Amino acid sequence: MKTNREKYDLIIVGGGAAASFLCLSIFKLNPNFNILILEQSVTFPLKIGESLIDMTALFVQRLGIEHILTEQTTKTGIRFLFNESNSFDRADVAEFASPSYKGRIKGYHLNRSLFDQQLLDEVEKKGVHVIRPAEIIKNVHTEFDNQLDIQSNGEIHLVQSKWLIDASGRSRFIQRTMNWKDQKIGLNTGSVMAHFKNIAEADEWDTPMNKEWDTCAIGKRKFSTTHLMRKNRWWWIIRLDNETTSIGVVFDNNKVKFENPEEFFLAEIKNDAQLSRLLAKAEIGPIRHIESVPYVSERLYSKGMALIGESGAFIDPLISPGLELISQQALTLAELLVDDKKTNHFQAQKWEKYNVLFLKAYAARLKMYEAGYNFIESYDLYTTWLKAGNVKYFSGVVYPSILFPKKFKKPLTFTRIEQLGVSFLIHRLKKIHTKRINEGRISATLPNTLKYSGVRIPNGAKFYIIPLKLIGKAMSGYLRLELVELKSRFKKH
Repeated sequence: MKTNREKYDLIIVGGGAAASFLCLSIFKLNPNFNILILEQSVTFPLKIGESLIDMTALFVQRLGIEHILTEQTTKTGIRFLFNESNSFDRADVAEFASPSYKGRIKGYHLNRSLFDQQLLDEVEKKGVHVIRPAEIIKNVHTEFDNQLDIQSNGEIHLVQSKWLIDASGRSRFIQRTMNWKDQKIGLNTGSVMAHFKNIAEADEWDTPMNKEWDTCAIGKRKFSTTHLMRKNRWWWIIRLDNETTSIGVVFDNNKVKFENPEEFFLAEIKNDAQLSRLLAKAEIGPIRHIESVPYVSERLYSKGMALIGESGAFIDPLISPGLELISQQALTLAELLVDDKKTNHFQAQKWEKYNVLFLKAYAARLKMYEAGYNFIESYDLYTTWLKAGNVKYFSGVVYPSILFPKKFKKPLTFTRIEQLGVSFLIHRLKKIHTKRINEGRISATLPNTLKYSGVRIPNGAKFYIIPLKLIGKAMSGYLRLELVELKSRFKKH
């Protein structure tokens, strides 16, 4: 048994994407940083978060490791399919689509077991010490001093560091062992998911093919991230490769009740007009249930400890914000840790700024997602919501990050004026939804309704006018919605 402790600048608990993103961000600033990663699993498990959006791909590109994406499936866009009446006629399904066009960046569908492993291999090549499988049998923490006893393959490792970062995901090592508390939040969702093989072809369950996607997108629409929007819940369909497809549902726990997750999952598939045909002959793998999807820690750091990624918070996998937020945290934490090593001085104000900024970012996302579940099944209500979100996200986050790389690390938040606008829109959409329920109405759509988001990140001069187009689409969409409600009022009279 060892008697002397091995000393590191940083110990990271967890070896997934969050840990690797942080290591790579640190090495960009100081390649001599001495880092130890402790990973409990022998292989990385199935997890929520199998879609990588354009912004995170941009981050991976800037880290100089974009080659690891070559073995992943290119994401060809995002689709939202609405079927409020659960009709078996494909013409009754309304679609809101965002094909991925050729441009500056693109997204991917991720085999997370492979992706996380390749990231870990990259950081090991750069000098990170990894102990795996690692079981922490003792943890003693005082301010700026972490001493851990690790058991791995019959050996005991005694290790020590000034800083300990929790990247353990939903295992939430620091939260468990140090009794940190979570915030009370309004969003209360759960999820059930599985991997499938041999799913049906599009002509058996999907909307008709469309010329715009076929001729302009970077790939076939079957490799888009497809969302089926249903009352109080939504489903994802993510093709990881030509054989395996990830399918899961996220639902409002306050309104969707069941005792057996597997029975619920299979019954939902059987009773849904599209899913029943999509999966009629499919082979299903292990079913995983996550009882509570969202959570946010009350704090993200203490003196000598900090949280990154799902160890601190997770909101919702819709539109795949998780890895983006992890990327932004990694950049900020890297600067703080490198500065701490260089000066040997704790910059209290900068650490508190990190804490406030990301808790504010989580609060912004929570408000958006919590509101959306109220009318998630409605084609015109939810697409109005999505269009407004596109304006904020692409104008306030994506485009500035592409033009000014340092802007990438700033997550999406709302100004006071924007908060007022969001609150108004939430109130109005909820009011319309309640009114429709009372009147027995649903979204009025024509057969084969298909609208495009207008989202794209092109090369050349068009890049600069897209935000204006998104504003126009958001405003016209909202006005059309109000016109529909006005006409409905006059029809009653």
